[in-house]
Amino acid sequence: MSSVIISEKAHISSSLPITTDSISSSASSFSATVDKGANKADSETIVYGTTWVAWLQVLSVMLVNSACSIMWLSASSSPIAISEWLKVDFTALNWLSNVSAIINTLFSLLTGWSYQRFGIKANIIFAGVCNLLGCWIRCIAIIVPEKSRYTAMMTGQFIASIGGPFIYNIAAKLASVWFAPEHRGLANTLSTLSIGMAIAPIIVPLLSPTITNVPKTLIIIAIIATVSAIPSVFLPASPKIASSPSSGQERMSVRQGVLCLIRNRSFWWIAILCAVNAGMVFSVATLIIEAISPYGYTDQQSGYCAAAVVIAGFAGGICSGYWVGKTGQHVMLIKLLTPLMAFTYIMFIFEMIPNAFNVILIACIWNGFFAYALFPLHLELACEISYPVPESVSSALLWAILTAAMLIFCVIIDALRAGPEADPPNNMRLSMIVVAIIVCVGSLPAIWLKGDLRRLAFDIEEQKNNETQIVKR
Repeated sequence: MSSVIISEKAHISSSLPITTDSISSSASSFSATVDKGANKADSETIVYGTTWVAWLQVLSVMLVNSACSIMWLSASSSPIAISEWLKVDFTALNWLSNVSAIINTLFSLLTGWSYQRFGIKANIIFAGVCNLLGCWIRCIAIIVPEKSRYTAMMTGQFIASIGGPFIYNIAAKLASVWFAPEHRGLANTLSTLSIGMAIAPIIVPLLSPTITNVPKTLIIIAIIATVSAIPSVFLPASPKIASSPSSGQERMSVRQGVLCLIRNRSFWWIAILCAVNAGMVFSVATLIIEAISPYGYTDQQSGYCAAAVVIAGFAGGICSGYWVGKTGQHVMLIKLLTPLMAFTYIMFIFEMIPNAFNVILIACIWNGFFAYALFPLHLELACEISYPVPESVSSALLWAILTAAMLIFCVIIDALRAGPEADPPNNMRLSMIVVAIIVCVGSLPAIWLKGDLRRLAFDIEEQKNNETQIVKR
């Protein structure tokens, strides 16, 4: 098994905005438990790093995450065909997605405790099993009477959505346990960004162009959910070598961590920024199909726009995750990317027009790139500034807040939809104006954002101590 041995590099230590004096009192009580060989043979050294199995863990998380996202967005990805098949209007159809958002908010509050109590592997398996069960229950809608289809769909959606937060929230904990500091940002990005959010708007309209194809689509989605849940069963529960000094350190209890976060002003600035950024981009990705359809665009074109948001976001997240892994410049990147992200929503106001598909597509690309580049930065920075609060607690609280915000945003966007008498009918022009205002105002906390990278400072300090001990031996 290959590994990467961490050593303090001059260019990293000189560029990181870290103040170790501010953490000395809190970190002193957390002794280096990973240094099991400190009092043993002189030849024994401590190796920290990222193993190749860690990247397989990320792949398994991405598979389950994507399957859960496909389930979540399946109804809104082909709204015309599926609403006709279910015999409901768009508002009722959107509540299939809204129910997922509500469940994500409620169960996100439990994920921090669950990660600490049962570990990463058990939670990945639980998420995959819940999702596949819910997807197969949705297939019951195929055989029940027409008037009971919506009930069966909602029941399956509810059960499948229970597993969602246990995989959506796991990125920060996974990165902390399995990845070295220079890889944590990238791992967080890969684990957070869901390919399913890009796939659903493309494949669902292709699979169900008419109401006769909807049953086949539900079965295919259930098969995807089943296959994606299998790999996590065969992967180990923990790495063979510690990823970093901080990965083996004792953390606060869940209760202590929550109380600490409540008193942390910087965490609340991050929470507001994360809720507005991620909550809104997830909402827009869910409703973009309905937003541009009144202007004469097909479900397929709308699907390309929704997929463009996620695919561009994947690129943006990779760039930001790689950069912070090398430099630790979380705050700088957030301050730089936040106004650019906010500007893309202003672009939407003026670009929701007929016969301008390329322009709308470009706006979606920029929106996804900046918004998704920010999301893993928010998660990582929250873990850094709150150390030694468990990463599972800080990320779970962020996810609970952002999914609650997403639900509110979805309801607002849908409520501001124009009526059938408007020009064009059922347009969402007012919704886009309100979205831009919310994002611009909610992005203001980036001005006051600051915080020390406590976890990274601890890793660097412990690694220096380890190297010093090796030299003395």
